[in-house]
Amino acid sequence: MWLYRTLLVLLSPVILLKIRRFSKSYKHYRAKEALGFWPNVEADLWIHCASVGEVLAVRPLVLQWREKFPTRRLLMTTMTPTGAEQVEKAFPFAEHRYLPMDWRCGVKRALGKLTCKHLLVVETELWPNLLQLAKRQGLRIDVVNARLSARSFQRYQKLSILSRPLFLLPDRFLAHAQADAERFEALGAKKVLVTGSIKFDLAVPQEVFQNNWRKQLGSRFVWVGGSTHQGEDEMLLRTHQTLLKKYPDALLILVPRHPERFDAVCALAKQSFDRVALRSNTPLDEWSSFDVVIGDSMGEMMNYYQASDVAFVGGSLIKRGGHNPIEPALLGKAILVGPYTFNFLDITDQLLQVNGAVRCQDEAQLEDVVMTLAGQSSQRYRLGQTALRFAEKNQGAVTRVLSEIDFR
Repeated sequence: MWLYRTLLVLLSPVILLKIRRFSKSYKHYRAKEALGFWPNVEADLWIHCASVGEVLAVRPLVLQWREKFPTRRLLMTTMTPTGAEQVEKAFPFAEHRYLPMDWRCGVKRALGKLTCKHLLVVETELWPNLLQLAKRQGLRIDVVNARLSARSFQRYQKLSILSRPLFLLPDRFLAHAQADAERFEALGAKKVLVTGSIKFDLAVPQEVFQNNWRKQLGSRFVWVGGSTHQGEDEMLLRTHQTLLKKYPDALLILVPRHPERFDAVCALAKQSFDRVALRSNTPLDEWSSFDVVIGDSMGEMMNYYQASDVAFVGGSLIKRGGHNPIEPALLGKAILVGPYTFNFLDITDQLLQVNGAVRCQDEAQLEDVVMTLAGQSSQRYRLGQTALRFAEKNQGAVTRVLSEIDFR
């Protein structure tokens, strides 16, 4: 741990700059909490989610837990302001705090204000000082929806002097898939069970179907670039330029993964297209006047996917590792991914094996597939229905997690 703490001290200026940036960008951000200055908190269950994706992933678990224990108190922590916004929107009954940055003094100060016996960490948000001090305070720690890519596993193995003590701290890992479980065990985890991905149990909000953006956009071909990163936006925009030559009324909805990139991606799109709109200031009934719409909103990814005929899942054309394809699968959409899907390797590979998605190895293949699907509604339908059946077949992880964890 001494090596980790030394590195943390060296990184302190960078961390403080991040806190300052959050404070300037988000008026509701409570910087004092990120430094460990919490008010007194009493909770029966504490769930930590890094940001928006984890909050959305844990939604079915929280709602079933709430139904089972309606009078119990829930604390939820996030690292980011956007995650906090999602907690307030999805779980108005929960108390929210910002997780302290992992300086030992700040974590110790926050835990001193906390009365709770059970911590659930969503996915693999493992902070050494937090876990060590939480264990010392008597908290039971379970990691749910635990996943670990082959690349991350190799990195942890190289730093085994740091990682082995870390993976011994949680009481239990409830793993995403068998491959993840084996990696956790190899890193020293005490007890590992495979419960599946709780993300399959995500319920599409009823308002997504009620709003029905797809119907409001008419018969034009619509494709979405969901959760894209720098380097991908350029490829999708070039593909759309080619698409418009054959389908001049086609619409690309481009949704960057990170809010701080919304303006930059909009400016990038305007370099190639005259008709570019922002979701935040353009009513849906005016989207027919545009070639590209930038999805600059949070918590509407399901709406964007529902609006599409074809959904490209971002982070996969570059070496980011890809994002979760389950949301478009649950909406019955034709799904495209790039060559880099190691973050969701098992899910994506299984989806590809049942022909519920198409892998595009590069920009040229992406262009070919989008052009083909734009003219073949029957093929889009077959892909989407296969993806939907795959997603529904894999549901049930939340029930397994709840049965494995003692919430008494």
